[in-house]
Amino acid sequence: MVTQSTKTRLTQGVQHSRVLEEAAKILNSHGVSHTSLPKIATRVGVSRAALYHYFEDQEDLVFQSYRRTCEIMARWLSEAVHKGGSAIKIIESFVDGLLDESQPEFASLSEVAFLRTDQRSTISGLYEALWANLVTILRGGVERDELRPCNASIVAQAILGLVSWLPTAQRWRSSEPLSRQDMLDAIKEILIDGIAEDRNATVSYHSLDLSSNDVPIDHIFNAEALAAARQEALLASASWLFNLKGIDATSLEEIADRIGVTKKVIYHNVGDKETLVVECYRRAFRIYERLSQSLLAYDGSKIAAICAASHAVAAASIREDIAPLAPVAGFESLPDPVREQINASAVLLMERYLQVYADGQREGTVRQLHTRAIIAVYPAVFQWLPKWLDLLTPQDRSSAPHELAELLRVGLRAVRKRRRSPGTKRIQAK
Repeated sequence: MVTQSTKTRLTQGVQHSRVLEEAAKILNSHGVSHTSLPKIATRVGVSRAALYHYFEDQEDLVFQSYRRTCEIMARWLSEAVHKGGSAIKIIESFVDGLLDESQPEFASLSEVAFLRTDQRSTISGLYEALWANLVTILRGGVERDELRPCNASIVAQAILGLVSWLPTAQRWRSSEPLSRQDMLDAIKEILIDGIAEDRNATVSYHSLDLSSNDVPIDHIFNAEALAAARQEALLASASWLFNLKGIDATSLEEIADRIGVTKKVIYHNVGDKETLVVECYRRAFRIYERLSQSLLAYDGSKIAAICAASHAVAAASIREDIAPLAPVAGFESLPDPVREQINASAVLLMERYLQVYADGQREGTVRQLHTRAIIAVYPAVFQWLPKWLDLLTPQDRSSAPHELAELLRVGLRAVRKRRRSPGTKRIQAK
């Protein structure tokens, strides 16, 4: 017999789950600072007092949301392993289960540093265990010749980055909207076989430079040039800390201390924190637009050009002096004019990348894919790197850009070598 107390507990459990689902949506769209208990209460349709039955405060709400994310991921990975099969089958099953359209949204782990030390330690431990399990699966797949040789530490982060990116990617405006299934399929395309038409071909490429231009020698006493250089250094430092810790967990005092100035200098050169975040977004898209121009002008095969661009952005994401701001969460909390400007830049970037992919398909180096979806989800493989740098050795960090470019090019499935017929040429970039 079901007692009244049991019914009450069941009802409370359902309501708790509903609150966490709603919290995940707001955290992903607006960030921590715009996710409050009163806002959650209004959206769920309960009193604010009722929420204090489940959460101590805003910090506890974020903590429980992040813990739920780790538990959901761990459950789906465990189920995928339990089903058995090759490493490819396990990864595919994990992605399918976690990102199925019927599944509720989970919160991206974008502001772990916002939490108290004990809470942060718990979430980091859960994430590290999940990452370590993926590393084990990948290494086992390589040993059994199911997967190509790869740096499992880097690829495991890429997998978690890709699945975490989907809730954010769906919120970006596109001239041609993508469905959740489109992006789910794109994630699996990248992870399994990559984008190259010929996975056996050898592709070499030269690196692209994403660093900002230094002040020319004849401008070292030019006040405007020096002011621009100071602002660039300030925005780079702020972007690095935002990527590392999250926007809400990073204070202006920390940014000022890191570059050896006072908060007044930041206010004078940029403005308040909201303005600083906006300028970091604008700077990131200026960097990406410069890269897209280099991509279009690349002297070599299109597959080599795409690898070069991927390598450059991944390298920039773990360089403190460049570090474009990664738009992980909270985009919808930006002012409307800024969102419009950034969306316009995102559409421009999409069109340029689509042109390069189409050219690659015509020349026979890029296979036929839903390229718009591939381009939309791929940024996730490098944008999550700064947040979990502690899990990577210095050697891992240095190999990450090449490893992630290879992931996009050929995926993870073992490459079966074939005998080259007479006259077959290797693809080389000039």
